[in-house]
Amino acid sequence: MTDAMTGRIGPELLAELFDALWIEDVAGFRSRAVLGADFADGSRDYALALGAAHLRATVRPDGWRRGVRLAGPVRYESATTEDPLDAPGLLAGVLAAVPDLAPATAAATIARLQGIVAEADLWETAAPDLEADARDGPPLAFERLAAWRDRPFHPLARARHGLSREDMLAYGAEAGRYFPLAWCALVRERCEPSPAADPGGPAAVLLDAPQRVLLDAELAARGLTGSHVATPLHPWQAAHALAEPFADETRSGRLVPLDFQGSLCAATSSLRTVALPSRPGLHLKLPLDVQTLGVRRLLPPQSLQNGLHGEALVRAGLARDPWLAHHVRAADETAFWHFSEADGDVYAERGALLGCQIRRLPEAAGMPVPLASFAVAPLGGLPPAVRAVAGDHPDLAGLFAGIADLVLGTALRCIALGFVPELHGQNALLLCSDGAPRRLVLRDHDTVRTAPAWLAESGLTVPPYLVTDPLRNSLLLRRPEDLLAYAQTLAVDVALRAIAEAFAAADPGFSLSIARNSLVATCERVLAETQMPAERRSFITKNLLDSEAAPFKQVLIPLFTLETANTSMPSRLGSAPNPLFRDALR
Repeated sequence: MTDAMTGRIGPELLAELFDALWIEDVAGFRSRAVLGADFADGSRDYALALGAAHLRATVRPDGWRRGVRLAGPVRYESATTEDPLDAPGLLAGVLAAVPDLAPATAAATIARLQGIVAEADLWETAAPDLEADARDGPPLAFERLAAWRDRPFHPLARARHGLSREDMLAYGAEAGRYFPLAWCALVRERCEPSPAADPGGPAAVLLDAPQRVLLDAELAARGLTGSHVATPLHPWQAAHALAEPFADETRSGRLVPLDFQGSLCAATSSLRTVALPSRPGLHLKLPLDVQTLGVRRLLPPQSLQNGLHGEALVRAGLARDPWLAHHVRAADETAFWHFSEADGDVYAERGALLGCQIRRLPEAAGMPVPLASFAVAPLGGLPPAVRAVAGDHPDLAGLFAGIADLVLGTALRCIALGFVPELHGQNALLLCSDGAPRRLVLRDHDTVRTAPAWLAESGLTVPPYLVTDPLRNSLLLRRPEDLLAYAQTLAVDVALRAIAEAFAAADPGFSLSIARNSLVATCERVLAETQMPAERRSFITKNLLDSEAAPFKQVLIPLFTLETANTSMPSRLGSAPNPLFRDALR
């Protein structure tokens, strides 16, 4: 048994993996399993034939949806042996039974999980300081909490292919270390600004006066004043990802690495987005060519352009609904710069390797807390974000209802207009005051999904998104039910489910049943009070509350068919029992 299995990270990984294997039915993990009779405590024995032996575990009713989840250790039993399994061992045994799975794909997936286990002490060591820091309420501590699990229920979320252990300590959110930005000078005709970008370049926004003096002095000494734009780089990206792709530009002087370093920054809930202590309320998004969740964390120009259109739609939608106008704010992400090829090809890879985006959070009253932070308790017990917002003895049912009101109120009212922001726990901030969440802030606007027909009926303009595959794109959806599915999977089945489970683990007086009843009641109320065509209200109600099955975002099976990493998380929508099926709650 590994040391990681005795800490918190190991059991969490094992439980998340078991849950994903069950729901996605990888290698018949659900359909071929045999469940024993109920024990006195309601748990059951789980058995699955794998080769010449059996996978065995103790499971219990899921509580969130129909099915079971892990309740104890997992072991591999034969006639003569009984071996305990950690998460990589479980994954290896199951993947060996997946037909037609390429050996290299299986090995790579197992290696990523092994890497998480090997680095688990990084999270364990950082936990006490992070808990203490978060109770004092600084925004960066809440960002670090949101990064703790990355995407809840994704067993490979903590994997960071390309970063060494030293890199993770230096640049990951767990340790919370500050580091200086690297800088380069990019010839002006290859630096494409957005319409809202500051004419003085990124330095005019990011640097204070003394830092500008130092930077300007180096530009002048190198003869680059006027001809080049000083551009910030993530230091890892500067050291590892630019030399070969931009060798010609570096030799010709069109791209010049600078000695200047600054400002200090630290990772937020997103590894490639940093906060600057000298600029409160401002974030900087940078390309970082490492892989998380099977995705290269780059900054493609087409995504930046799509973000402009997505933000414009969000702002237009918020102005249409009085409740949205009062309760929801949008971060300003309209300022960016990126490398531009001579032919202007926004799909060329090099444009995604070099550039930056400025994010300005709205100036609104309240403590900004990422939604995901409410689901994270590194040391167990009550999540520190809950303590910071609502004190040491909170009304968890009331707090959950308040969170659900903002999240589902936003999602359903936006859907009624024909679009939905990506409301997973890192993209949504809650502004909290007087012990409760009061407003919601949306950020990362490049994945605002739309139902064009509903938008047109609502009098909103369909965004002119740049898409490479019109039939398979996920931004301009042909079926309204696909629009609703994104809210069901990300807002309900990831963000709110994670918070409900954290609350239930912290307080026996709170349960998943309480959470689900609260969500159903919120959906019913919001649908009743939101203006929309009657047939649209009926359609949403049927899909969200009256269907026994609901969309479920698979994360493991799509990884097994991924040939090369790209800039979109590999996933696909499957189906699972609907946690909000209201007939099941009566």
